[in-house]
Amino acid sequence: MKMHKLCPRCGSKNVDWIIPQNWSQCICRDCDYTGPIVEGNDEFADEIREAYLESLKDNDEE
Repeated sequence: MKMHKLCPRCGSKNVDWIIPQNWSQCICRDCDYTGPIVEGNDEFADEIREAYLESLKDNDEE
């Protein structure tokens, strides 16, 4: 299984280092999350994405 750098908020692979010298600080280009990232496979990314979309739906209902 191939591992990817993932956004822990939305599961996106579209993450970049903010400052390359500070590898622990990244930004997600999809949801604007800033902070440390996680590593996981496509299945893990899908789980994160589903939870993120569910949380967005819950926030819209409030």
